[in-house]
Amino acid sequence: MENSKIILARSFTDSVPFYNQPGLVEACNDRLKSDGWVWLRGFDVDLDSFAELLKKFCTRLTFDPARQNSSRSTQKVDAGTDAVGLHIENGNTPFPPDLVGFYCGKSASRGSQTTVCDGAKLYEQLPETLKKRFSQTLTVTRDLPEALWKRYAANEHPGIGHEDQVDASHLEQILSIVPNHRGTLNDDGSLHYELDIDPVIKSRFSPSVAFANAILGPSFNYQPPRYTFADGSEITEGLKQQLADLAEEFTLEVPWQDGDVVLIDNKRVMHGRRQILDWENRELYIGMGIV
Repeated sequence: MENSKIILARSFTDSVPFYNQPGLVEACNDRLKSDGWVWLRGFDVDLDSFAELLKKFCTRLTFDPARQNSSRSTQKVDAGTDAVGLHIENGNTPFPPDLVGFYCGKSASRGSQTTVCDGAKLYEQLPETLKKRFSQTLTVTRDLPEALWKRYAANEHPGIGHEDQVDASHLEQILSIVPNHRGTLNDDGSLHYELDIDPVIKSRFSPSVAFANAILGPSFNYQPPRYTFADGSEITEGLKQQLADLAEEFTLEVPWQDGDVVLIDNKRVMHGRRQILDWENRELYIGMGIV
């Protein structure tokens, strides 16, 4: 990893809290605009100060309903031990966050490097045949268990404070907000939904278009989604492998150390993970939000 990707604590003062360091937010914004992500090392960070840093960028923090909360603002990363494909966070939902942050409370001794891939650079190098293929809308289809869609609705609906308050009317209200989002309740209370997404998007931090989506991503806590193009054809495993091979050329690894923080432009840079070989000694936390 190039040192230019890292902002080191020695450039700042010890007498000021991590998230209030003069010039730190500005420096992070510069890296987010130029590179799509930024890596902080050597600062005095805990979960609370990590959350305070996220609030410097985000007007509202968001959550993944399938993850365990580690605080009121952050969640623990737990997606098994296998390698995780590149994806944007919550890319199969109607409201993916603008910014994603990771905080390493304890680093593994082997494996589990987070991977980052600049989707803007990847898009530039896609063959014209793939650029044309992904210029059309994709439809994501899958079922969500009742508990998960209710947690998601409670987080996204401004009039709900807890998932126990969610009913079918709240679901209808959320579905009506996003015209490219459709859903019906199954007999067991689960939600069958369809979401139309653009696989090539722009972010809040950069004017560049990027191949940024969750096509190659995990489904550890969810039913694997089905992706179909606007013409009705389905994304095959062969096409996914072709994309993964192309993306690897633009993929970097973050070899975590205790206390590291990484901020990612979630609508430009996809992230993933190498296989975890030391899961007992790994503590990684995530926070995300709307800018």
